[in-house]
Amino acid sequence: KGRGTTQRGLIAESICAHLAQQLGLVLPPFSLLQIPPELALAFGPQASALGHGAVFGSLQASGAQEFSVTQLKSVDAEQRRKLLAFDWWVENADRSLSPHGGNPNLLWRASGSQLLVIDHNLAFDTAFDETAFFATHVFRGDAETLFDDLVCRAETSALLDTALAHFDAAVQSLPREWFWLAGAVQTLPVQVDFELIKRRLSLRA
Repeated sequence: KGRGTTQRGLIAESICAHLAQQLGLVLPPFSLLQIPPELALAFGPQASALGHGAVFGSLQASGAQEFSVTQLKSVDAEQRRKLLAFDWWVENADRSLSPHGGNPNLLWRASGSQLLVIDHNLAFDTAFDETAFFATHVFRGDAETLFDDLVCRAETSALLDTALAHFDAAVQSLPREWFWLAGAVQTLPVQVDFELIKRRLSLRA
């Protein structure tokens, strides 16, 4: 993901990838990559959404397909609750699914029954709507257990606290050029309040 995702989206993508990994969710291996201008030009118009400079890259998940309703019962209950908690925690409403369709932003690898979590560029949404979130999330059926079972809630809270301890390191790992709307030319700063995000995460943990 590059220019087409916007700097704010790239920041959310990278921070969430680190936090999700700390929480024990499975993501395709990811890394920051550098796209030289010459390579971007070589790809022509197809590379316009990627641009050049620092981008977020994930290893292609071989043998995986887009997650569908038919796989719901194949996902381990702990993983379902963990992902539901994570998306609620980082205010990411972009993981919906119903029998009528949706956009789960998940991959499923039948070999090993492995759920792969992707796409967090819309997280830290200041307009996050909890009612809509719990009405549409792919694993909304696990909300009652997650929030009403005192043992499950305490265990999840401890996991979120542990992941939160890595927030500052995740921010420090971000390329400095993502902090500016003009890329490497530092003119207009991206409007991302990291302290506010951290406070909101702390309050919801």
